[in-house]
Amino acid sequence: MKITLVAAMDSNRLIGNHGILPWPSLPNDHAHVEQLIRGKKTIMGRKSYDTPDRLWSEVGNIVVTSQPNYEVDPGFEVVSSIEEALERYRDEAEVIVLGGAQIYTETLPKADQLELTFIHGAFKGDAYFPAFDPADFELIKREDHPADEKHSVAYSFVTFVRK
Repeated sequence: MKITLVAAMDSNRLIGNHGILPWPSLPNDHAHVEQLIRGKKTIMGRKSYDTPDRLWSEVGNIVVTSQPNYEVDPGFEVVSSIEEALERYRDEAEVIVLGGAQIYTETLPKADQLELTFIHGAFKGDAYFPAFDPADFELIKREDHPADEKHSVAYSFVTFVRK
């Protein structure tokens, strides 16, 4: 099973601010993530599930939480650990990890691919993507996008694969 982490972060690896994205809406990033997860099962933490702008797959979604009896919408299931989530999806060709910070920290050592949106700038917040050694990954794709009428900040779509 290929494990792909999908995240957007600023220049300081910031990914969230009290459960919401710290930068203005980026419609192209939203569409990019929808394309990445289409037809693939996803794993996310409870805090990511609880965000108003969460994305999900039409084929299956797992929410990892330590809260017993946590209720989720149809199309989602609950497990208590990353290991349990990965075991449930063991027969999948690829699984997408959608965050948040703790889930990324637990899955980064297992990740085969990183699909990252680098937001050009620094914002304020409280949740960060874990540091990773670029020497462990090969940059295979980068698309730079300037700010425009729909995107008030510049950003880049970047793909890394584990060496």
